[in-house]
Amino acid sequence: MKRTLLTGLAIMATISLRAETATNLPAHRPVLTNEQKAELVQRADEMWSQLSPETKIRLMNLHKALTGMPTEERHFIHERIERFLNMSTEEHERIKKNNERWHAMSPEEREHAREQFHQWRKDHPDQEPQLFPHQHYKTDESTNTVSKQSEPKTNNP
Repeated sequence: MKRTLLTGLAIMATISLRAETATNLPAHRPVLTNEQKAELVQRADEMWSQLSPETKIRLMNLHKALTGMPTEERHFIHERIERFLNMSTEEHERIKKNNERWHAMSPEEREHAREQFHQWRKDHPDQEPQLFPHQHYKTDESTNTVSKQSEPKTNNP
């Protein structure tokens, strides 16, 4: 259900992006032929007809929100949806585990993780953070440095 919803949203976002003027389209996107456009419309119609009324309403609300966004923000959201749809099963699992780990953290641990992330961004302005780090880090409070830790910290004594 979630994948269908995301796929539908991605199709609607693609259609709304294609509706923009050619100057706003990224240079790497080829122009669709009439045959490709007809195939895209047919697939969208088939998917739409299979959705429940509740899902259709949800998609229409999301579409309204997307089309109301500034172009730059809409492109950002569209790229994230495409990235999620193209992720491997392993990447989905890592996201799920990271989410579970995040929700298991105390508010103080979350704030500390945010501070570390913001500090890393300041120290590495030209780099993108590793999306799925395999190592866990701890901060040495006396030197305020970050070092690798082989196992995640647990709250059990």
